[in-house]
Amino acid sequence: MYQKYGGLVMKLRRFAALSMAMAMAATTAAGCSSGQKTTETTAAETSSEAASSEAASSEAESKDEQAGASLEGVKITMMNSKPELEDAFNEAAKEFQDATGVEMEIYTTDKPGEAIAQKYAAGDPATLMLCDYPNVMDIAAEKLLDLSDEKWVADGGDALGAKLDGKLYGFPFCVEAFGLLYNKTAIENIIGKEFNPDDYQTLDEFKTLLDELKAGGMETPVILNSEDWSIGQHFIQYTYKMQTGKKEDAQKLFEDVKAGNATFEDNAVFNAVFDTLDVLIDDNINKADPLAADYDLNASYLAEGEAAFWLNGSFAWPDTKEYVDGSMEYGIMAYPVNGDFPSVGKINANATKFFAIDNVKATPEQQEAAKEFLNWLVYDEAGQKVLVEKCEIVPAFTNITLDLTNDFNKGVKSYVDQGRTNEYVPIPSDHRSSLAAYMQKYLAGEIDRTEVAKQMDEFWKTH
Repeated sequence: MYQKYGGLVMKLRRFAALSMAMAMAATTAAGCSSGQKTTETTAAETSSEAASSEAASSEAESKDEQAGASLEGVKITMMNSKPELEDAFNEAAKEFQDATGVEMEIYTTDKPGEAIAQKYAAGDPATLMLCDYPNVMDIAAEKLLDLSDEKWVADGGDALGAKLDGKLYGFPFCVEAFGLLYNKTAIENIIGKEFNPDDYQTLDEFKTLLDELKAGGMETPVILNSEDWSIGQHFIQYTYKMQTGKKEDAQKLFEDVKAGNATFEDNAVFNAVFDTLDVLIDDNINKADPLAADYDLNASYLAEGEAAFWLNGSFAWPDTKEYVDGSMEYGIMAYPVNGDFPSVGKINANATKFFAIDNVKATPEQQEAAKEFLNWLVYDEAGQKVLVEKCEIVPAFTNITLDLTNDFNKGVKSYVDQGRTNEYVPIPSDHRSSLAAYMQKYLAGEIDRTEVAKQMDEFWKTH
């Protein structure tokens, strides 16, 4: 379908103004998951319908080939906000250039909101941006291209894409889940029986397991990250998503707090979530200096079985697999809390990253090239393999049926297939910058739960 063209792909690191031309041949990773079923076409077509369909298909393929050929030499930039996928994206850019002639220049950041603001202020936004839901919502109508008419919208984009006022601005890159990652083999070696995470959905049940692991020689069974995006952004959202598992109930809480009719300190779910966190902090392998925790070391602790549980997300597989030798099994489980809440036993899973296309500085040719890249990911076999095998995600699109490649994603898909997921709750783009530092202080024992609740109240009173 795509014509082959030679050429090199440029890689730009962290906003550097100059890049070195590189020919990449990498094998890398990333994780996220979706459990949606493929839609099948009916077999009861008339011969005339079949002939018409074949003719239309041939015409569409011809147009696609012409479009691919016409893009040769077009140069676009891409902002990548998943650092663990930097190598995978650079390899994807090389393959895409070979197929279409489009040159992609990639830079990586772990703070997409700030990067987007800086680039637009400088008049040099990326053509294609991999960013978070709040980033899309912040600039959708003013700066982003409406993608509502793209083919992939019908294959999962409509259900999981980022939309504003009925228009779709964000291509759902992947479905990821947050919970407790676990080393199944390490746990079973100590408890002497099969580990079933459903047996430990409450904090009381989970504490019993932790005590058993410690008695069996695993002194610190838990791993906690120090990064603000982890403890300060992902973790806080448990207090939102676990209200009932429904978006509207979390939003009702925000409205009540803003109106002065509720506080987080008096919220039952908030306290249940923090009760569990306190237990995790007590058994944290990084307890001696929690803010000095090293993310790569954390991945090795789980992979090698030095600890059993890592509060993180399915996206952590690329880092974890660096230490995996194939002798152990892993998985992901729901965050355990006490309380009769409908969210208990469910994981927080949703589309977490979105591709958006600039509509301010990008030329029509650059926009077409960016759209072609998204189509390539969804419909071309090489693009699909980039998503599933190189990025190691379960895509958000129903037409992609490649087998999943790692235990974290397989666990996510199991929860999704069973309907055991809590809904996504949109949060403002300044949520992390406003609250994350307080969670880091809580992790370090510098402030108490009451202070965290107070800061959360203040945040939602102004949003």
